[in-house]
Amino acid sequence: MTEPVLLYEVKNEIAYITLNRPDKLNTFNNELVYTLKDTWDRFEQDPEAKVAILSGSGKAFSAGVDVTDAKSYPSVGDKTTSDKEHLKYNYLETYSESHQAYPANGITIFKPIVGAVHGYVLGLGYNLAIKCCDITIAADNAIFGFPEPKIGTPIYPMEYLPYLPFKISMQLMLLTWKGGRMINAQRAHALGLVNEVVPHEKLMEEATTWAEMFKIVPPLYIKAIKYGHYKATEDRLKVNEREYFKYILPQVISEDRQEGLRAFTEKREPKFHGK
Repeated sequence: MTEPVLLYEVKNEIAYITLNRPDKLNTFNNELVYTLKDTWDRFEQDPEAKVAILSGSGKAFSAGVDVTDAKSYPSVGDKTTSDKEHLKYNYLETYSESHQAYPANGITIFKPIVGAVHGYVLGLGYNLAIKCCDITIAADNAIFGFPEPKIGTPIYPMEYLPYLPFKISMQLMLLTWKGGRMINAQRAHALGLVNEVVPHEKLMEEATTWAEMFKIVPPLYIKAIKYGHYKATEDRLKVNEREYFKYILPQVISEDRQEGLRAFTEKREPKFHGK
């Protein structure tokens, strides 16, 4: 049987969420993106779970987006002109799908998340580990960076966020793909990107220790702190993206829209059903 791309298990009020594509260095295809998206909601609503630990199986936490998967990483090189225009006007839909893997911290996700990362922590994996986990524990073999510039992967012109000094942020986003320019676990700790660095064999033990500490903090207090912190770092682009996927895209692909178009061309009154 095919292994699930993501594992979810609750033990002692801790939800262990594990990326599970070890043969692909836990890179994200659409299946993993949307499975993780649904899992965040599952975790938030799970009465048995007070805190989550996000980790990856195999040799890496995550090496980012799976660029070998056509559905996850569309190419316009062989598209017709009209197809290219369609992609241009649906940029959010085409290139932001991977962002659906991020928890909506401070918006719908208020329970604490501890990241336990090792090996490659790149691109989308970096964002999950650093920007999406409330606390991040790194193994001493963790390597952080962005491979996007090496292959020209399109990314949004993100507003600078106070996770790093400006010059180090520029290095991370532009040059870490080049040998020796990635940030190791010790450097990440010195820069305040992670909370603790431990030997790889102690990673889950340390992450569990931190998760246990969250269990005695009042949930409403955690909710207030998460809301304040993430609201302060949310830029307009992320708001636009979230609103597009939550409100606009469902309308674009809805049955009502198709019915409206058919009714218009057939010169009749449409019959809408809210679907």
